[in-house]
Formats: sequence, C-alpha cells, structure tokens
Amino acid sequence: MLLQADGEVVTREQLCAALWPKDTFVDFEHGVNTAVKKLRQALEDSAERPRFVETLPRIGYRFMVPVEWTNSRTGISLLPSVVTIAPLETPPVSPPLVSQQAPEETTPITQQDPPKRNWMLRASIAAATLIMITSVLWLFVGNKYLSQTQVGRWIGWVATQRSSESGPALSQRRLTANPHDAPLTSGVISLDGKYLAYSDPTGLYLRQVDSGETIAVPLPKGFDAMPESWFPDGVHLVASHFDDLEKKPPSLWEISVVGGTPRKLADGGLSARVSPDGSKIAFFRGKWDDEEIWLIETDKNIAKKIVDGGGDHFGPIAWSPDGKRFACVRMPDRFSTVGLGQRIEVFDAETGRGETILSDFRLGGAVAWPDSRRLIYALQEAPPNDQNFNLWWSRLDPSTARLYGLAARITNDQTPIAGISVTSDGKRIALLRREFQTDVYLAELLAQGQLSALRRFTLDDRDDWPSAWTPDSKAVLFVSNRDGPNHIFRQSTDATHPDLLIGGKDNLGHPHLTPDGLSALYLVFPSSGKSTDNSRLMRVPLAGGPSELALEEPGIGEYRCARLPSTLCIYSRIDNGQQRFFSFDPAGGKVSELPAAKRPSDDGPGSAWSLSPDGKYLASPKSANPLEAAGLRILDLTKGTPQEISLPNLPLIMGMDWAPDSRSLWVGGYMGRSSGGTRSGLLKVDLTGRVKTILEGSSMAVWFAVPSPDGHRLAVMAHTDSSNVSLLENF
Repeated sequence: MLLQADGEVVTREQLCAALWPKDTFVDFEHGVNTAVKKLRQALEDSAERPRFVETLPRIGYRFMVPVEWTNSRTGISLLPSVVTIAPLETPPVSPPLVSQQAPEETTPITQQDPPKRNWMLRASIAAATLIMITSVLWLFVGNKYLSQTQVGRWIGWVATQRSSESGPALSQRRLTANPHDAPLTSGVISLDGKYLAYSDPTGLYLRQVDSGETIAVPLPKGFDAMPESWFPDGVHLVASHFDDLEKKPPSLWEISVVGGTPRKLADGGLSARVSPDGSKIAFFRGKWDDEEIWLIETDKNIAKKIVDGGGDHFGPIAWSPDGKRFACVRMPDRFSTVGLGQRIEVFDAETGRGETILSDFRLGGAVAWPDSRRLIYALQEAPPNDQNFNLWWSRLDPSTARLYGLAARITNDQTPIAGISVTSDGKRIALLRREFQTDVYLAELLAQGQLSALRRFTLDDRDDWPSAWTPDSKAVLFVSNRDGPNHIFRQSTDATHPDLLIGGKDNLGHPHLTPDGLSALYLVFPSSGKSTDNSRLMRVPLAGGPSELALEEPGIGEYRCARLPSTLCIYSRIDNGQQRFFSFDPAGGKVSELPAAKRPSDDGPGSAWSLSPDGKYLASPKSANPLEAAGLRILDLTKGTPQEISLPNLPLIMGMDWAPDSRSLWVGGYMGRSSGGTRSGLLKVDLTGRVKTILEGSSMAVWFAVPSPDGHRLAVMAHTDSSNVSLLENF
C-alpha cells in the first residue's frame, strides 16, 4: 500500500481497513504499530532516522523514496516488482583463502561442507516455504475471489509466526559514562558476566554489571595496569603495564582484583587473551606491538612465537570455545603486494597454521567467538557514514571453523568499535567503542619562544587536518571529511566556518603551496584503493579556477615545495621498505630521483618528512622504528650530508614542519604512554641541536604544528578521544 501510494500518506484508518475485515475485533492501534515495526525491521530502517518509511504522528505513514514499477518479460505484471533502490547491507561470506603470510610449514585447514543433516533440513524448510508462497500466488492469479488483502493477511501471519520464534529484541545499555577528557583505555567483561574491569587515566576499576557498584582495584604504588582478559576463576586478570619513564614496550602481568602482588608473565606484550580453560595466553609483540602472535602456556610460563605477520598487523584475537583455535583480523601493510586486503584468519593454537575465512576491506579490528557456531566481527558502514562501524555475525561450521551463509547485522550505531569481550555462555558482550576526532587549534607565538593557550579553530565534529597557510598568513588550508569524502577547505583566522576549496567525490590529500604561493598542490587518491594504481597530484589556483594535472605516478606519499627564490618541489614514495624521494616540476615536467635522500621506512609515522622553505634541508625521523633511539635526520640537499639530532623526550615523532626562516623545526608526537593514556607535545629544534619543549600534556594528543609564513601563529593538529563500554544482550 505504501508503494502504491507513490509518496502520498497512507492513513492508519486505511491500513486498518485493508488488514482486517469490519467484523474483526483486535487492538487496531497495536496491530498497525506492529506491522510497521516489522516492515522497518525488514528494511533495516529506523523510526528515529527513517530512510524509507516516514511516520506522521496520529495520521499515517509515507514511503520516502521514489518507486518505479516495471513489467515482467511477458509485458504482464499482476504482482508488480519494485526496482532496487539501495544495495543490500548483508555482506556475502567470501570463500576461504590460504594465508600467504603464514609460516612456511603451514598448510590450509581441510575445508568441509556444513553438516549434511542441517543442510538438508534447511533445504527442506526453504522448499516447503517456496511451495507455500507459490501456491498463494497461484491462488491469487487463478482465483479472482481471493483478494490482495487476504494474501497480505496470510503473509503477515507467516511473518508473525517467525517473529514470535526469534526471541527477544537486542538489548544495549551503557556500562560506563566517562567524559572525553578521561576516556577508557580498556574494558573487558568477566566470563560469568558479573563484572566489568576497565581502566582510564585515573586508575583500574571493577564494576558490577547489574548493580553498577564500582570500586578501585588495589595495586602496588607506582604500578598502573590496563586489563586485557579475565582468567576463568573470575578473580584474576591479565593486564598490560607501561613504564613511562623507561620507554620500554609494555609488559604483561597477572593481577588479582582483590589485591596482592602482581606476577609478571612476559617482558614484552600487548592485547593478551586467555584461553577458555586458562591454560594458554595469546598476545602480540612487534615494532608496533601487533605484528607477531605469541603464546604462553600458563603452567610453564614460557612464551613462544607462533605467527609472524611479516609486516602485517593483527587485531585482538578471539579464542574458540574449545580453545583449539583462535581468530583475528589481519590488516596488511598499506604497500603490501599480496593483495588479500583486510581479512579474518583462523589459526591452529598448537601449530600456528592459519586460513582466511573472510576477506572484506570494511573489516574493523575487533572479533568475538561467542559459541561454536557463530563468529562476530565489526564492519565499516558505507559512505558517507564510513566513520562508523557496527557488529555483524556469521554462521560457523564448528568442525572446520569456516563461515557459510549470509551475515546478519547486530548493531546500528555511530561510533567505531575498539574491542569486544564476551561471556563464556555467549549471552553477554561488552562492547568498547572509541571515537577519535582530529581538529585544528590555533596558538600565538609569544616572546622568548612561549606559546599562548590553544584555541580550537575547527568547530565541527568531523576530522580536520591542517597542512598549509595562505601566503598572507590570514587563512589555514586543511583537509576535512565534514561533508563525506576528504575535501580541502580554507578558513580565515577570524572565522568560525571554512569555505570549500576543492570538493567532489574523490578523497583528497593535504594541500601544500607551490613555490610562488599562487597555487595549492593536492593528491587525488586512487578510487580503487589498490597500491598499484597511479595517484594524481593536482594544482589549483588559490584565487579560483579549474584544477590541472601536475603529476601522475604510482604510490605518491608526501609532497612539499620550497618558497621562492627556490623552485624545488619533492614527493616521496615507499618501495620495499625504502622511502625514495623525487624532485618534480609542479607545472608538469621532468621527475628525477634524489638518491642521497633514500632511507629505510614504512608507511607509519616514521615516514613523515619536511622540506625547508629555502629548499636546502630535508628533515625526517632518524629511524622508523619506535623502539630505537628517537631523533631527527636532517639532510643537506646541497652537500648530500646528513646531520642527526637526538630527541630522547619524543620517542614517537608524528609530524614536523620548518619555521619560516629555515633555521629550526616544530616537531610533534608522543612523549610517553601509560595504562591510562598517552603524553604528547611539541618541541622546537634548531640546526645547532638545541631542543626546547614548548608544549606537553595528556588531555589531547598533539601530532604536529604548521607555522604561519609571518611566524606569528601555529596551526596545531591534535585529537581527542572519547570511549566507553556498552553491554549487549539478546544478540
């Protein structure tokens, strides 16, 4: 009826008259509400934010999108079909792939079909249902006395029976309510579902799930801990400990929620997960704490590496209920040539042999294995809501640990998912959601090198990244996803809203000025997202006008230009662990490599670099490895000689930019980390090796600063973190 109304309102009275004869005695109000609710469930629609069915209170309903009716191949359509107007949100499960990054001795787990008996039962039910629906349609066509209303009532009865058998609806409620300046760093539910252990900048806490009563977990003085996983006894936890002063990788400890002396399990490790029987602990190690999977047998307390990611990164693992396997999301290096993309892999806990059971570029890092026949994972939403992730589940063959059938959505929320923990009976999930937001802040440069208080400059709730100023120092150029894809904006220092400089359907890279300051260079990322696709570096006049192609090359990373009188422009790309640098003409012309600038690097923060305004110096982190001594490498491009400056107080450099006089740099990044969060700040480093800390704090993470051409202001990129835990039941 809604489709046939062609966008007009269908009243509640019309629905009642169509669904029930006049002599029927039912609760019409409840009946109509139930019918519309089921329709919305089928369409995965929302009453609060409708996409298809709009409610007009106390009047009726309206279908919100255009409908086109088409004829069948014979030209006759007694039951018109509706043209698809939106893609289905249920992702198909891809066939398994053998991991190409597994150890050489690995072999794929033998694939088997789902149990034959269950398959035959499902096929029989499906066939019977098809026969029943076909019979009804035949009756409708062949017996004119059977009305469309009667057919609708029959189908509604079938839907009612299915709904009544599906059990209670999903229940979701918040367990924590921390503010953005005190975000949770971890949160895990106990196996019996009674307690939530969580940490934040103020300490480690234990909360009773049902009553909400919360107590601080007693720990030795100076020992902070981030809970990772519960032991089966419901009293002990595996927790990670960060020593902020020693600048070492995190260590793993066994702690008791009732107090006592912690027991060290491993000198280095993160994201530990205890097996269901408590006999094993899987955890991560590596340069970025997530490239290798290690295993501890708790009775021996000896750690051994069972999976080497070969440069790939892993999301936290989920144990199978029998403890014989574990699953996790594998995220390839951005420049990986394997081509498998984001995927869920299942590993044998004894041999480390792995197999890919699901490949999808939308996969988040979290996964859960609540029972032997279900796997839960996070999927990214489609644009323009691609900042959001939600939970889905797929059927699992317990004998092969392979997925089959179609996936089903569990949640429909608007925040990224950072972690999933599940009770031993599979009935409760603690869902840690974490939302990062990057913004531009402005600060004034005062006398004696001091900095004024930061003032938030971008006032939206999306991500904003500054990269350049206009030549007159009156406006900042930045990238933002406030209208969907990453677009380029310009905002005056005294304005509260920016102007769109470059829009469109593509995701765009950070703008940087050409040597004459009249145009901005920006990158158009390949639409396919493949590392082998060419990137297009474009040039657009700041005064207005169409964009023109400046350069098209594969794998363009960063790009910078000096200022007149220098005409040097450089771009970089990473090939096989080496960062290579090339000079180019922004007007379109010759490209030549700078061999002296070549350095080991990956696609992480260690790949950051900056070209001095006079075109003489190229600055970059001394090492791309966060475990090595931190510092700057400054290459004199005129002589080809490097200079190294040690930065012991900044172990992880996130970004850098030269001062207008080319004599010093502003360097930002992380100064330390603890179980309650991180410390970050800004350093001022000059060419003589003098280092001065200008900004330091933990309320938000400062990554880098871009000085204005006149040297009076800084545009600072910093991000805030908001995270809390929700409880899911009846999923």
